[in-house]
Amino acid sequence: MSRDSIAVFIDGDYFDGILRNEFESKRIDFYTFSQLIIPDGTQRFRTYYYKSVPFLSVDSTPEERGKAEGVEKFLMSLRHLPRFKVRTGDLTKFQDGQLRRKGVNVSLAIDATRLATERIVDQIFLVCSDPDLLPLVKALRDMGILVRIYHGDNIPERMLAEVDESVRIDKDLITRSLRVAEG
Repeated sequence: MSRDSIAVFIDGDYFDGILRNEFESKRIDFYTFSQLIIPDGTQRFRTYYYKSVPFLSVDSTPEERGKAEGVEKFLMSLRHLPRFKVRTGDLTKFQDGQLRRKGVNVSLAIDATRLATERIVDQIFLVCSDPDLLPLVKALRDMGILVRIYHGDNIPERMLAEVDESVRIDKDLITRSLRVAEG
C-alpha cells in the first residue's frame, strides 16, 4: 500500500495550550501548519479541527459572551479553509462547578475510524495528548494505518509508546506557521 493520503486531526484545546504555554500565545495559520507537516510526495485529504465551545450560563457576563463570540468567529474562519472540517464539543458545567469537555474525543474517534475503515487515508496525524484516545490509536494501527502524533512538552509516555511516529512541535514549525500579520 502506498502511503500518500493523510488526514490531520487537531485537538484545538490541546493545541491552544501548547501555543499558550510553550510559544507565548503565538497565533498560527492552521492551513499553513497542516501543509507543513505533510511530507513531500503525500497529500492532505483533510484537516479536522476539534474545539470545545465555551459554556455560557444564563447570567453570562459580557466578557464570557465576548469570548464565546471570539471562538465562533475563529471557528468560522477555519470552516472556510480548503479541506478543513470543524467539529465542536461542549464545555459542560457539572454540579461540582467544574467544566469538562464533552463530545470532542468521541467525534475525533468516529471520524478517524471511518476514514481508516473506508481506506480513505493511509496515515493519520494527531495533534493531541489525551490517553483516552489510546484505544483509537491501537485500532488504527491494527488496521494498518500509520499513526503519527505531534505534541508539546506535556504528553503521556504511553501515548508516545503506542504511535508509530512522534514529532515534537518546535519553535521552527510554529515560526513557519505564523499568521502573515505576525510573521
